[in-house]
Amino acid sequence: MKTFEQVQAAAQAGDPASQDLLAQALEQMGRIDEALAWWMQAAKSGFPAAHAKLGLWQLVGFKLPQNSQEGVTRIAAAAQAGDPLGLSLASVIDAGGIGAPRDVARALKWLTQAAAAGDAQAACQLGLLVGLSGPNAALARTVLASAAAGSEPARRALGSQPFAAGAIDWAAVAAAVDLSAFETPLTREDVRAAPAIAIVPDLLPGWVCDYVMAMAEPALRRGMVVNQAGGESVEDVRSNRVMNFGLADSDVVLELVNSRIAAAAGMPTENAEGLGVLHYAPGERYAPHVDYIPDTPANAAHLAARGQRVRTVLVYLNEGFDGGATEFPRLELGFKPARGSALIFDSVKPDGAVDPTTLHMGAPPTRGEKWIISKWFRTKALRPGSTAAANA
Repeated sequence: MKTFEQVQAAAQAGDPASQDLLAQALEQMGRIDEALAWWMQAAKSGFPAAHAKLGLWQLVGFKLPQNSQEGVTRIAAAAQAGDPLGLSLASVIDAGGIGAPRDVARALKWLTQAAAAGDAQAACQLGLLVGLSGPNAALARTVLASAAAGSEPARRALGSQPFAAGAIDWAAVAAAVDLSAFETPLTREDVRAAPAIAIVPDLLPGWVCDYVMAMAEPALRRGMVVNQAGGESVEDVRSNRVMNFGLADSDVVLELVNSRIAAAAGMPTENAEGLGVLHYAPGERYAPHVDYIPDTPANAAHLAARGQRVRTVLVYLNEGFDGGATEFPRLELGFKPARGSALIFDSVKPDGAVDPTTLHMGAPPTRGEKWIISKWFRTKALRPGSTAAANA
């Protein structure tokens, strides 16, 4: 293995692969501006991994001006060259309609290409999408077995029963993918009109719930709240842990979840904050709070840039715990939907005014752990929408 100094020397001599490696090392060291400079150098030589990284930063507007069209173009070129990061990002872009028209079929093509090249997490997603309980269950288990060494969700899905990996026909895998779990008609049970509260039963199947929990668990951190200064901080009112999936953390299955939740909410996918997964151990809670952002001078810039939070979707991911309901003390209501079902409520009135009666709390589980998805929708788009590239 080369030393840092050897990689640096090769990068300075003009080797694009070394420039990419040096940029990765500098990023890990927190020297972001230097990393950017080296990725720009590698990109000038056409190095696919550098284009993938720069494309991601252009999509989200990190260290580079936000330019969704150029970002998507860079990422697509990297994917076409077979770059692992490019393939992963291209599959997310197409599955989520991020800066380009939504194209799930093309997302699955990128995902299959990544899996065939040895990406365990891509193979895990394909195996789960083929389905462990359907007519192609044996094929699904073979695919998951091939991924188990590098994917915790794949290992969990396989359970304790051993299953040897075998040769895989990736074209057959792609043909066997079943998206029906994300396409079944939604039903809505309205609870209240003002404030608007509804239940959507069976929004997500059990295997999707398990996958989301497995993906979130390694990255859980203490939850934060919007403070009086307009920023976010850890406060005593919230003791649970959370993982927020950004664009770089997402994948095809999670983007399908995002689209499913947006459909249930009746909101544009791009107006949602990142997919949040909340974990409550026994005794942990989120004290009474509102989801809307208070319209204060400290929050003025935040609201102008990101818009108001207007609708919340909570999807309960597991059962087997006591307590843990979502309670609305001013309405004297509490909800604990079944696994995979969603609670949806508005934080503002029809005229857009904030609604203090939506004060709610995540009550602590008294036994067992509670897992939920939390998804907030805003009045403004937070990431490039599906028509951005077409209209650019």
